[in-house]
This record gives sequence, C-alpha cells and structure tokens, in this order.
Amino acid sequence: MKPTWAVVSTMDEPAPLVAAFATHYLSIGASEVHIFLDRADPEAEALLAGLPRVFVTVCDEAYWQASKPFRRPQMHFSRQCRNAQRVYESTKADWLLHCDADEYVRDGEAVVEALAKAPEIALYMRLLVAERVGLAEEPQSGIFDGVFRYGIKDFASFGPKVYGLLCEFFRDGVTGHLAGKAFNRVGAGLQITLHSPRGRQPHRVIRSTRLMHFDGMTRLHFMLKLLRRAHEPVGTANNRHGASRITQFEAFREAVQDPEHREALVALLKEINAEQAALLEAHGVLDRLQFDPRPALAAYGLQVDLSVAGFDAYLLEKNRAFLQEVAPELLQPI
Repeated sequence: MKPTWAVVSTMDEPAPLVAAFATHYLSIGASEVHIFLDRADPEAEALLAGLPRVFVTVCDEAYWQASKPFRRPQMHFSRQCRNAQRVYESTKADWLLHCDADEYVRDGEAVVEALAKAPEIALYMRLLVAERVGLAEEPQSGIFDGVFRYGIKDFASFGPKVYGLLCEFFRDGVTGHLAGKAFNRVGAGLQITLHSPRGRQPHRVIRSTRLMHFDGMTRLHFMLKLLRRAHEPVGTANNRHGASRITQFEAFREAVQDPEHREALVALLKEINAEQAALLEAHGVLDRLQFDPRPALAAYGLQVDLSVAGFDAYLLEKNRAFLQEVAPELLQPI
C-alpha cells in the first residue's frame, strides 16, 4: 500500500491564495489538508466549505482558550507550530508536511515514491527549495507568475557575477530559506517546528521534486513580510532570522519612506534580468517551468482573482491598521 501524506498550514492571507493552496494540495494527492485561519475570514471559509478532505479551523479566542496552555502565543511561528503539532498527533496519514501558504510541492507522485522508499531510520524526509523569482522583462500580472532559482553551493565565488554588491542580501542565492520543509513521519513522537522536527533527527533528502517557495506573492506581499519581521517583539525569537534576512528587513525599514528607493530595492531582490537569468541557467540553478494553480481550482469548481492588482488591494485593506502605524507611505499611490 502506498504511503499517505497530509499537509498543515496556519495562514492569514487573502482568500484566493488560501483556496489555491487547498485545491493544489488536493490535486497532487494529499489525503488531508488542514488549514488554520489565524483570524476569522468568512470569504476563505466559504471557498473551502465544499472541498473534500479539507479541515478548516478558525483560531479565534475560543479556540485558544480551549487549547493547552490556554492562551494564544504572541509569535506567529509559535502558533504555527502549536497547530501543526495538534494535527501531527491526530492525523490518520503516514506523513505530515508543515508549510506556509506561499509554499507548493511541485509533484505529488514523486513525493509518494520517495516516502515509499524512505528507510525506517528516517524520521523525516526533507524537501529542497525552488524559490520563485520574477523576470524583469516580463512584468508580473498574476501572483504565481515567474520562474524558479535554486540555492548556489559556490555562491561566494559565483554570486557576485550575478548579484554584484547585493550578495549580502542573499543566502546562497535565495532571499528566503534554504532549509526546505519536512515530511514528518507520523507516530514517531516528533515535535513539529517550522522546517524540520525538533532535535537532530535522522532523515533523508527528496531529490526528485522541489518545494516551490514564492517568498512574497507580490512586491507588496514581500514588503509586508519584511516589515512584520522588522517589527517583531524584541527577544530571542529574532535570533531565528539569518544574517541575509536581517539585512533585508533593516535595509527596507530605512528605504520604506522613499518610494523610488524601496521599489528599486525590492526589484533587485525579487527580479532578475535576462543576463542574470542566462548566468543562473548556465550554472544549472534556474528552472523555467512555471506554475499555474488555476486548473486545480477549476477542478474543484472554484474561480478566484489571482491578479496582482486584486491581491494587493486585499492586502492593503487587511493590513491597513498595521501599515498606518509602521509604514503609512505604503498606503499612498506611487
């Protein structure tokens, strides 16, 4: 019998992205899709209501009061891990993937094949990252547009050829994480965290497919990610960010008041021109295979707005209070 796998995510994102996430994972074979909404979202709940094998939990005050230790964790990543642990301890699947709303497994069949071959000693199977990057010559119109770049092992020598003086903003060629995400073996008594189970657990790497990480569905989405991390409460939690990410959000915090400066910074981080693309492709770290979630949405009878304009309008409205406090400049038209 083939192994089964489930996915869990805690999210506070525009409803179209929530729906795209759920239908994509259903379409590639997830036996269960667990979505925890960090706050009530009637639109997302309505879109998900008729989907098979999708389990939706609204993390309202009543939810946290009923969950030990009876309080809502202050940090988002703590809430993510608490929710994922709850699913890990109750799922009927053989393996559990914990990922974010902007992370998509490319090939479900390849995953099942890898899980079937996993040795008993492997308590999790690590999925490597392919990070979405925009092409400067092809302006983004849909939130899933773009191609994918991989981590670069010899970044210290090769990186400057591609990114010049911007190398300090990258970790081995990507703006986000290289840790990947884990398919955790259910029943092994693991403690689920963001990227892999707690402790140095024995594992293997899945090399037949990748986790597509969008690291910001639009420029505004990426800006909001940087701003939220730059304004996290001071404490040990900030140590979880790598040096390149800290460089990103500190630079953006300085640039946010200047529209031209902030747009240029984000473009340099999240787009590549034709010359850069050619260098990456020749080096074997650029994947031009594009991703389109619309067939999966249509298969489940859903049609949503995946345009950049619609997504950003939703983000501005949903995050208006936060932006008014920390970066009112982003509420002004450019």
